[in-house]
Amino acid sequence: MLKRIVSRVAWSAVAAVLTLSAANAADLIKVKMAEVVRSQFYVPMYVALSKGFVKSEGLDVSLITTNGGDRAGAMILSGQADFALAGPEVPIYIYNGESPDKPVIFCALTATDGLFLASRRKIDNFKWSMIDGKKVLGWRPGSTPELYLEYVLKQHKVAAATVNGIITNVGHAARDGAWISGVGDFAIFNEPNLTKLVGAGHAHLITSIGKEVGRADYTVFFAKKGWLEKNQAIAQKWTNAIARAQVWVQTASEREIAEAIAPFFPGLTIDDNIAVVNRYRTVGVPIWATSTVVDKGGPAKAQEIMVVGDVLPVGKEVAYDKIVDTSYGESATKKLASK
Repeated sequence: MLKRIVSRVAWSAVAAVLTLSAANAADLIKVKMAEVVRSQFYVPMYVALSKGFVKSEGLDVSLITTNGGDRAGAMILSGQADFALAGPEVPIYIYNGESPDKPVIFCALTATDGLFLASRRKIDNFKWSMIDGKKVLGWRPGSTPELYLEYVLKQHKVAAATVNGIITNVGHAARDGAWISGVGDFAIFNEPNLTKLVGAGHAHLITSIGKEVGRADYTVFFAKKGWLEKNQAIAQKWTNAIARAQVWVQTASEREIAEAIAPFFPGLTIDDNIAVVNRYRTVGVPIWATSTVVDKGGPAKAQEIMVVGDVLPVGKEVAYDKIVDTSYGESATKKLASK
């Protein structure tokens, strides 16, 4: 009899917890976010999700991996996603387009390019002139990775014919296979692709594109102005969560970060993730933004690169205060400071 009573009490307690959890889940605001690719380059975002910072703000965010900035932008315009993470060129293209509902950048995530230049064979004393006359596997035309690659090559006086001949017609999902099959002498890769290729002996790291470029906003959170006006609280909650993650990442160990992001990269071991995090931390420049406030020089540098890449006409640059709203980042900073 006593056992039955205890059992009933125990099951009642479990049922109460499950009911409470269900109620809490029901209270969360469901949001859809389009990420341009799945990469450890976005570590602070995955930390915000896995460490519960997003949930504690009352949000239930579903990630949609689009594998293309153009696709992320299209999802925002069509209303299939509430906000997106992509290169600043996407909201700038949209701003200069015909859409009457202009995009607004409201939160920063990365501080420069997160891709790496790699070669097919090991090169001990690399010189940029070695790329002259070679085939380079790049990215989609007009995309941030491609624009930044071209900018760096031009800055290092790589032959114009080589820059103009960059391979840009290989889709994101097919790039690794194309490289392994022999396409290109040099290539740019993001993570975790680079770690996989290097580990298998298919590629050799040369340098960080971000180190060559310096500070330039590379991926940002943006939404349509109309959505933001109706959902200021949601945008603020998300920005608060990212701000907490940025602080956590600054002091966490490589292993702690690797374990936090592991659920988002099921195909990688903890050691693989540790290697990636360590690579980002030792490239010589800050890869991840340390504040959710978009740095004023970031979009300016990004647009300079777009002009050099002939995808943004001179005079069509968008003023910082026309496309960036710093109020969300500033409020997140104040909230952190008050704790």
